Amino acid sequence: MSSTSLDRLTCAPSADLAEIDRVFSAEGVVVLKNALPDHIVRSAREFLNVAVSEVEPVIARHGIPTSSVSEAGTGIAELLKSNTSKLEPADRHVLLGHFPLETRLDPILQDIPKHMSTLPQFQHLVGSEELFVHMPPTARFVMPGNLQAAVPPHQDVSYNKHLGPFRVMWVPLGQIDRKCGGMAVYLKSHQQGEVFDGPNVASTDGWLDAVDPDGFERQELVPLSPGDVVIMSDRTIHESMANTSDRVRLSVDFRVFGAHSHSDKHYLDLQTGDIVAPADK
Repeated sequence: MSSTSLDRLTCAPSADLAEIDRVFSAEGVVVLKNALPDHIVRSAREFLNVAVSEVEPVIARHGIPTSSVSEAGTGIAELLKSNTSKLEPADRHVLLGHFPLETRLDPILQDIPKHMSTLPQFQHLVGSEELFVHMPPTARFVMPGNLQAAVPPHQDVSYNKHLGPFRVMWVPLGQIDRKCGGMAVYLKSHQQGEVFDGPNVASTDGWLDAVDPDGFERQELVPLSPGDVVIMSDRTIHESMANTSDRVRLSVDFRVFGAHSHSDKHYLDLQTGDIVAPADK
């Protein structure tokens, strides 16, 4: 069963803490409407639009035309489906819709969690006034027709064993509708433990095997506007939706944790703005 309205998941960033907590605790996800100011969203979007043009040589190197994003997306999907094991890992990473590391580490993207960390409502959702972000964040470009860029149903906890308890913050940088896709979540799925018990990330596709979301209500996170922010539990099952529009879908997502948690890898201290290296063991 799939819900059609986001109303029950949506709160203003200035909403009463008890209301935000009620939604998040019950469903495992909350949408904070207009949580980011226009200038932060605009800067991140403009930066990633330029970054898309910078990865076009990787796409073209495999004989895929880049003059049309729809043709490029379809061509990438066909290449990944038929020839992925022969691709260089760095190329495969980009063709799956991931921006390169240097793009994801740019300070422009860090302005997003820095702003969110000032909101008492966000601090409440993470459970701490002191907030930290795993580095680098995930920044993605999903071209129309690139079905191989879709992440199957999963819980983020399965991809992030180096972290203690955390929240997932997903930030769309363009208008999200059903054609453009985005994410679908499975409501109340956070109330169970981690369900994945398969092998590690496959070297040929980059994704963990899908978990079974049967029994949970599927909610498509549409429509969303630039400035909206989706917060999920690290155990909320979610998946990508296909991009069948005529535009590239841009988004950034972060793993945010508080003073009660920890990371065994690099993280951004949102109090100081410093990137902290893992301690020697």
